Amino acid sequence: MVQLSIIDEKIVPFLTTENLYKVFNQYVMPFLTKEEQAFVTDLEDFIINELEPKTDWGNDVYELFPILGKKGYIQRKNPDFREEFTPTGMKYEVLLAMVLSIADPELDLARLASGILCGNPMYEHPVSDRMVKAKEDIYTGRKVGCICITEPNRGSDAVNMTSTVRKTEGGIVFNGEKVYTTNGPRADYFMSYAVEDVENPRQSMYQALVEKTMDGLETNRLKITSVPRVHIGQTLWRDVFIPEENITGHAGKGYEILFEGLVPERISIFGSSLGIGWLALINAMIYTNKRKQFGKPVFRYQGVGFNLANLLVELEAVTQLSLKIADTYEQEVKQGHPAHLKKFNATLSSMAKYQAAKLSHEIAYECQNMMGGIALTDNTKVDMAVEISKVEEVIGGARNIQLLLVQRGIRNAVRALDE
Repeated sequence: MVQLSIIDEKIVPFLTTENLYKVFNQYVMPFLTKEEQAFVTDLEDFIINELEPKTDWGNDVYELFPILGKKGYIQRKNPDFREEFTPTGMKYEVLLAMVLSIADPELDLARLASGILCGNPMYEHPVSDRMVKAKEDIYTGRKVGCICITEPNRGSDAVNMTSTVRKTEGGIVFNGEKVYTTNGPRADYFMSYAVEDVENPRQSMYQALVEKTMDGLETNRLKITSVPRVHIGQTLWRDVFIPEENITGHAGKGYEILFEGLVPERISIFGSSLGIGWLALINAMIYTNKRKQFGKPVFRYQGVGFNLANLLVELEAVTQLSLKIADTYEQEVKQGHPAHLKKFNATLSSMAKYQAAKLSHEIAYECQNMMGGIALTDNTKVDMAVEISKVEEVIGGARNIQLLLVQRGIRNAVRALDE
């Protein structure tokens, strides 16, 4: 809800979510199949007619989860247990992230962390009825999930964990601390990693589902002002007993699961970044065309119009690259090419994640400057885009980590010449 409106009342009707989608569709729909176009149209209609009227911008995003869940929009990577929620696949997940981020990027951030980061391992490794029930809770939006990997002093070094696990009768016991756990303070389920031997993490890493009701679990919220409606926190385990039915990966298997999950996670995240870029850019395109200064639309000045045109070219190119990567990933999964996917994860997805996140932040910042003071207020969503773009650039692997993976890909490509 806008606290104080100072924007020209003649411009306000043009900056609706419906109009943002109309512009977005002009640049994206021509490259989609008829089925994909229908999915985007249905999703946009749902957001405009069902989600937005129930959105209170002064409250946390989690009250909107059940609304998303009833329509199967918590995730679209995997087939849901409800057969009516189709189509699914990696490309549809990216489209979901883009379209939802244009309307509410904070909600999409929390949704992705729950439905993909936490929910995807449950889909891939349903070791018990308990796991299947947890997945259904998350997919419906009845419950909230998060993933617990990052630790203090172990940010980009996801392998060498200090959180420990020990075997005991009927299960395992977790001890340790995780930070930057998106949704953590509000989560019901925690997809968690720890190692049996800190000197040998790859062969001793476990993955298990920790539940909010388990004794010894504590969560605390971090103050991250960029996303006021999303809870990001610290998660502590103090002798948390986890039964066998909640263990998705025993010693060493947890390491394999962690890295196989990076592919869909990274692809989903760059979908969100693209949506943030489109949100900021289309706001600026509309506003500068309708706002007059010195007797003509601001867009007509080359310093504005040319810059927006340049940003549009870049965003369109990265969008098409990202959709192609998502589509290729889906086809490779169906054809069962794990070796190819490993290389794919290390290079192409890192390229797109790096460029989408970096570009979305650049676009949001530049659009704010070209729109002027109004873009610093809550009269548009551009300032929201600026803030959350900073978060998106760090989560799922910060900028330099992506470049490191691309660098390794270059080295491997050249080494292949010697074979």
